[in-house]
Amino acid sequence: MERSTWNPQKRPTDTGAHEPTEELTRVALSKPVETEDGVLPAGSMGTVVGIYRGGAAYEVEFAKPFHTVATVMPDAIRHARA
Repeated sequence: MERSTWNPQKRPTDTGAHEPTEELTRVALSKPVETEDGVLPAGSMGTVVGIYRGGAAYEVEFAKPFHTVATVMPDAIRHARA
């Protein structure tokens, strides 16, 4: 399981294209993300509340399965389907 941490000095090595994501966009996790509060399973839905370095990482607020705010890498999220 991948622990999602963000280092402002290191750029992501992933060169794949990701959908542009703006603040207040609903997203879903494409893979589990470990947080200080526990593990968010793939499929957990949240809202982008912050963007780091033009999309190098995102701050996402989740309400379920528990309330937390997590820094998530772009390859771990996808736009949520309504």
